[in-house]
Amino acid sequence: MTYYRTAQDQVNEVMAFAMFLLFTGFALEMVRSLALDEDQGRAGLPKGTRSKDQQMRHLPSVFGRSKGSALLPRIQDGGERLPAQYRDLIGWIGRPWPERSLLALTDLLPAVIAGEKERKIDAVLRQLKEGVEGIQQGDNFRAFLVTMSRFHNYSLGNQMLIMLQKPGATRVAGFNTWKDLGRWVKKGEGGIAILAPIMPPKRKADQQNREKEDAAKGEEESEPELAEPRPLTFKVVYVFDVNQTEGKPLPEFEAPVLTGDANEGLFSDVLALARAQELQVTFDPMPRQDPGVKGFYSGKTIWVRPEESRAQQLKTLLHEMGHYYTEGVFHIPRSDAETIAESVAFTVGAHFGFDSGTRSFPYVALWSKDKKVLEQNLAAIRRVAAKMIESLEEVEKKAGRNAW
Repeated sequence: MTYYRTAQDQVNEVMAFAMFLLFTGFALEMVRSLALDEDQGRAGLPKGTRSKDQQMRHLPSVFGRSKGSALLPRIQDGGERLPAQYRDLIGWIGRPWPERSLLALTDLLPAVIAGEKERKIDAVLRQLKEGVEGIQQGDNFRAFLVTMSRFHNYSLGNQMLIMLQKPGATRVAGFNTWKDLGRWVKKGEGGIAILAPIMPPKRKADQQNREKEDAAKGEEESEPELAEPRPLTFKVVYVFDVNQTEGKPLPEFEAPVLTGDANEGLFSDVLALARAQELQVTFDPMPRQDPGVKGFYSGKTIWVRPEESRAQQLKTLLHEMGHYYTEGVFHIPRSDAETIAESVAFTVGAHFGFDSGTRSFPYVALWSKDKKVLEQNLAAIRRVAAKMIESLEEVEKKAGRNAW
C-alpha cells in the first residue's frame, strides 16, 4: 500500500528543514566570528572590525562562493552531516537561486492539489448533508411524509383501472382515509372502482404453535407454513381522487425545477464524458412521458427532457451520469439509487461551480426520508463523485482547458 503524506505534513517538514538550515547558518556564523576575532586580536586590530577582504571571504562561506550560485549549504561540503529525515529534500533545494526558493513547493504541488480536491469534496458533502437534514427536520416535511404514507401503492392493474375511469387523477384514497386526513368526499361524486384482495382468515396463535411443534417433530401430516398468504379472491371497492374531496389542505412539498442558464463548459464536458463511456444522450421529445420525469438512464442511453431549462438539463444529465457510474462502473445496489445519483449530481456540479441545491436538497430529502439513509451512503456518494470529477478533469485537459 502506498502512503501519501498530506499537504500539511509536507509543509511542516519543509518548515522544519528551513529552521534547521537557519540554525546551522547562525551557528557557523558565531564560530567564524569568534575565530575572526582571535585572528584580529593577534593582528592588533580592534575586535569586531573586518577588512574588506575578510568580509568578502566570509560572505560566501555559508551560502556558496559567488552571487547567483546554487543555494547549497556548506554542510554538504564535508561539514556537519545532514539529518536523515531531510536528505530527500536537499535535491530540490540545491537548484539555482533565485529561480527556486526554499518555499517554492513545486515538486509537492500534485500532492497538495490532491489534498485540496479531497477537502473540497468533503466540504460539499457536508453542505449536502446539512441542507438535507435541515429539510428533514422541518415540521412540514414530517407532516408531508405522514400524509403520503396514508396513500397506497396500487398494483399495475389498479393503476390502469384508475387511469381509464379518471385520467386526471393524482392522489386517490378510500372514503375513510380522506376522512382521517380531514377531508370529505363532495356530494354527488362517483367513486373509482378498483379491486381489493380478500385474504384468508388469520390462523389462531395456538393452532400456529401446534403446527410449528409438529413441523419440528418431523410429522408428515403437518402443513408447511406459507411465507406470504395469497388472496382467496378479489372484491370491488371505491376510491376517490383528491379533486373529488374538500376540507383541510394537504401538506405540500416539492423539489423545484431549476431555471436559467447552465455552466456551458461543464455541459459540454459531461456530454463528452458520456460519449467516451459509449453512452448515447438524447434530447428527443417524449410527449407521452410523465411531465414529472426529467430524464432517465437505461442501458446505454440517457434521455433528458428537451423542454426544460438549460440548468435543469445539466442537473438531470449529471444525475443520470451518476446512475451510470453507480450501477455500470461501481455496481452499487439499487436500494438507494436515487439518493446516491442526486447527491452525486449536486457534489460534482458544486465542484465545478454549478449549484443545484435548490432542487437537490429536497429531492434527496424525499428519497432518503430518514437522515440515516444519506449517512449510510456518503462513502458511496464520495467514491462515485470523485471518479466523475477525475474523469471530467481529464476531458477538460484534452479540450485544452485547465481544471484548476
